[in-house]
Amino acid sequence: MQQVQKTKKNEVTNPMSSMEEYAGQGNENITASDVKLPILKVVGTMSDFIKPQSPSYNEKLKVGDIYNSVSGSIYAGGKGVLAVPCYYINTYNEWEERGQGQGRPYAIHTDSSIMKNTERGQDNKDWVRGVDKPRRYVEDTGNHFCYLLDDNMKPLEQVLITMKSTQKKKSRLWNSMMQTRRMKRKDGTFFQPPAFGTIYRLKTIPESNTKGSWHGWSIDFVDFIQEQDTFDVCAEFYKQAKDSDIFSKVDHEEEKSVNPSEPVAREKKQSEDVPF
Repeated sequence: MQQVQKTKKNEVTNPMSSMEEYAGQGNENITASDVKLPILKVVGTMSDFIKPQSPSYNEKLKVGDIYNSVSGSIYAGGKGVLAVPCYYINTYNEWEERGQGQGRPYAIHTDSSIMKNTERGQDNKDWVRGVDKPRRYVEDTGNHFCYLLDDNMKPLEQVLITMKSTQKKKSRLWNSMMQTRRMKRKDGTFFQPPAFGTIYRLKTIPESNTKGSWHGWSIDFVDFIQEQDTFDVCAEFYKQAKDSDIFSKVDHEEEKSVNPSEPVAREKKQSEDVPF
């Protein structure tokens, strides 16, 4: 008679072999439209996240914190987050006026020519001409697709960091930091490393002008990625963002209400830069 081998009472089994055998299964029908890529948010004084009466209220958050509302991750603004900038694209996001839209852009333009069809309002927003009820305005937006790392430089989560209005200058500064970064080859010559091989610490700091106060980004270079597995993960995110319709995955919900007290920066439109 064949005997059935019994597992010892206190024997601990390791499921890793089974995990590898069934790798990826159960996710076959998940498409890009089923996945949310969160926008990493800076919590402002008027954010719904800190209003007890709001459905988005989170008692753990405070002004200046950095928040991923999809994963629920909270990062103290003073300590900040470690971010690897994997992919960048500048867009001109067209929004319906506050309270009228669906919580996401009416349209996302990559061609700056849309700005030629706008006019600056008294609120310093660039409103689309000939459109009303609801009106629409366009925001020049820097989109930084990043991989966040933990303190051990291990990958945590994918996020999008949008920089517009007063923070657009920070976006340009960050891009300049990436463009001028250099590494040394063994032969003593220098080369520009891929953006997804560099690590930055992003903190939040109080900012203000005559029109109001808010929390903005502070960006500092930390190091180059030293571990191959971390580099590979970030490089793969770069490929995915570059080769796919990455904006279809972005969770734009509530982006408009995170820090509405931040004043709109008054920057010249491109047509105003031309002296003739």
